[in-house]
Amino acid sequence: MSINNLCIVTAHPEFLQPAIEELRALDPEVESIDELAAGITLCMAADASALMQRAASAHLVFTRHLAPVQEAVSLNYSEKDMGKIALAIAELPAFRLLERGIHFAVQTRFARIDKERGPRPYSGGQLNQALAEAFAEETGAIEDIKKPEVIVSILCTMTTAYIGISKAEENLSAWPGGARHYAQTPDQISRAEFKLLEALEYFGISLPARGKALDLGAAPGGWTHILLDAGLSVVAVDPANLDPRVNRPGLTHYRGYAERYLEEAIQRRSRFDLIVNDMRMDAREAARLLNKAAGCLRPDGFIISVLKLPHRTDTIDPQATLNEALKTLRRRYALVQVHQLFHNRQEVTAVAAQPIKHA
Repeated sequence: MSINNLCIVTAHPEFLQPAIEELRALDPEVESIDELAAGITLCMAADASALMQRAASAHLVFTRHLAPVQEAVSLNYSEKDMGKIALAIAELPAFRLLERGIHFAVQTRFARIDKERGPRPYSGGQLNQALAEAFAEETGAIEDIKKPEVIVSILCTMTTAYIGISKAEENLSAWPGGARHYAQTPDQISRAEFKLLEALEYFGISLPARGKALDLGAAPGGWTHILLDAGLSVVAVDPANLDPRVNRPGLTHYRGYAERYLEEAIQRRSRFDLIVNDMRMDAREAARLLNKAAGCLRPDGFIISVLKLPHRTDTIDPQATLNEALKTLRRRYALVQVHQLFHNRQEVTAVAAQPIKHA
């Protein structure tokens, strides 16, 4: 087994196996050989670099993050580990990617805590800072943790540091492990807001400067809050109360259920630039409802929806549920993309556009 045949795969723990399976569709030799932590596994591939390049353009659903393993460094659980890691990275052939003017980031993650040995003698932040400063001085590359072009990846277990360098797009996410974090704000209504913010960022969506949005299952109003802040007028559909902070100009609260509202809206020929949905319902039912909502969507409008999936059991396959939901959506939308975002839980987020008219 060559070190260049290894990579680290990160996914939601519940969906790690589907992530391996979708990577196996790109490279039949992909195999998980060591689960390093929940949702993080060391994988073998025929050619890890080629796999990462193919994955970058494959629109994978469950794989959040990939990192190459170009060397494995033994650790002694001492401050000397930092020097060993730095030297090993500098000797990698891929170190040449750190050219003058290139924006880069060092990303360290830890796995497998040994409580008996106590805390590590160095933190991930300390390792990132020390290495970034040294590499920037040596190469002229520029540290940029938000928009790196090149990423130095380090994953440390108690005994080993797996290291590699790659272009950011090959990692599938510029954030460590694909974990996109947002800062809480005083006016935040719910943590569900992070799901919509991440969806907009991941799918490269810009909200229209003006227009009309429909928020299905809006309470307590987190997504409505974001849409109003963007300048959209919003019809928020939910029988439950909304947070008082969203009761401002531009909001219409329909105190009822989504199915009934859509029937009335279609009869009135209401049209929306954007329809969003985060209701607690089975993914297949959500897809059916969103197909109905296509009758209220402008031709250039789009939909952002969470699709809730069941937990895997001996008789229930969440992948099959998702496949059925996507098949349903594609009957009414020409464009359907889906991904399991960091802020998703037992669910994925789908974007649908270009509604297809019924014959």
